[in-house]
Amino acid sequence: MIYMFEVSIRAEKTQELQPVYLFYKPQETPLELRKSIDGILASIRKRGESTIYDRIYLADELNKFFDKIKILMLGIPFEPQKLEGTGIQVLVFRIPNFLDGSEVNILAIADSEDSPIAVRRIIKKVLTKNKDKLKRLVELSLGKNVENIPSDVLDIYNELDFRISEVLRTKIRKIKWAEKAKLSAGIFGTIVGLSSMFLLTALVMWIDSIYGHFITKSRDLTVIMALLIILATGFFTGFVTGWSKWIKLSAPLVSIIGTTVFIQTLFREYIIMASQQLALSPLVFTVLVLVIMAAVVLLMYFISFAFGYYLVETRALTPPKMRIFLEKRKEEGAFWRMMAFLKRLS
Repeated sequence: MIYMFEVSIRAEKTQELQPVYLFYKPQETPLELRKSIDGILASIRKRGESTIYDRIYLADELNKFFDKIKILMLGIPFEPQKLEGTGIQVLVFRIPNFLDGSEVNILAIADSEDSPIAVRRIIKKVLTKNKDKLKRLVELSLGKNVENIPSDVLDIYNELDFRISEVLRTKIRKIKWAEKAKLSAGIFGTIVGLSSMFLLTALVMWIDSIYGHFITKSRDLTVIMALLIILATGFFTGFVTGWSKWIKLSAPLVSIIGTTVFIQTLFREYIIMASQQLALSPLVFTVLVLVIMAAVVLLMYFISFAFGYYLVETRALTPPKMRIFLEKRKEEGAFWRMMAFLKRLS
């Protein structure tokens, strides 16, 4: 889940990044992160200012903080940082020539299980769909101090909040047992993959027995049917598992068991025939069969990975978490500096 992201544009006069929008929905943000952010917002609200000023101020402070990190990295591009022990990651990226030739800078905080590609793609998509609103925000707020931003900007903020919340909700994965990048996704994907392979193989064998073994009598048709079953099984395994981390578990299991099933069903007669015609020693023939099995395993793994990664992981989000379960460790690294910085502000 994308917990927060801010949009900044570089002002022409000062060449400094000025935030124009910040998306933050506290109801779907982990408790530990929400406490830090809400502490800052509470101190600002004591001044009696509106929520538009709260969020612009927060975005500006976060932007300055992560600018310091980028400076410390000696100019090296800020790659997605999965902050160990926190369950969140920080991304900083740009969308060039987005608004009248201006570059838009994005700083996002998301769940560490979400793919950085998915986070970038979804944010870019939602901003593109609401480009007119964002352009209006820039016209009203860019180059102005926080206290001089007109109050009707809040209406645009609220509309953008609603639209973005709706989009993010639709991007959350809908398969209950595989919505998170957990072991359950790998197990469920394995079960679905094996079930689909067994059912498809049984269906082919049943049709073959009814119509006079027309499939197994034709080598070409047998190979075609086997490839179609591999393709379908790879799709179900990859799509249901979804997360590449656990496709590494489900795809090999399904492919190894599935290849064994193929050898004992569709290709049994051809293997017996090949062993007789090739006249190889049992050891050499066994090695040859194992090499063929390994090739089939790699093919099914590649198919599963391709479907899971490109159709699910780079397009879907995990559901929001209530807690991020901070590990007890030395307070060092980007996350701890950020938390200490937020604490000082609050």
